[in-house]
Amino acid sequence: MSNEPGLDRRKFMEIGIYAISGTMAVLSGAVLTRFTIGPSFNRQRPKWVGVELEERADRRGRFERVVLEYETKDGWLNKQAKTLAYVQRKENDEVIAISAGCTHLGCIVTWDEDRQIFKCPCHDGKYDAQGNVLSGPPPAPLKRHPVRTEGGKIYLRTDTVPFGDDTSETA
Repeated sequence: MSNEPGLDRRKFMEIGIYAISGTMAVLSGAVLTRFTIGPSFNRQRPKWVGVELEERADRRGRFERVVLEYETKDGWLNKQAKTLAYVQRKENDEVIAISAGCTHLGCIVTWDEDRQIFKCPCHDGKYDAQGNVLSGPPPAPLKRHPVRTEGGKIYLRTDTVPFGDDTSETA
């Protein structure tokens, strides 16, 4: 008999046990990780939130700042969320809702009634009444909230879409 190093039965069993144990540890870790942090990757479904505008004839065609308040779920946490938007009811009863979040760094824009522009106070970004960029660092137009009206009440969807992709009638 020779005592040459090689793969004997004992060494083969040892390697097999380590391989099976390692595989079980990796699979268990993957399952536990998915269970622990999995809900944080679930995308929140958009909600339709009703808003009230002043029903005065002199307010037609002007932007009104509204606050959307709704409950959201972030991972395991349920919380109240607030979003700002500017809503305009035109003379032909068309309603547009523009997000108040600047597309540069997310600062809150304000509506300048005299100049008819949206202004970002952080880096002097300016947008026209449709939300298109006029000047400054913003890389894209302001986003829109999809809008629907039911029984004279206005509803805005909590998620926003890029200008020109206004999917108003989707749920």
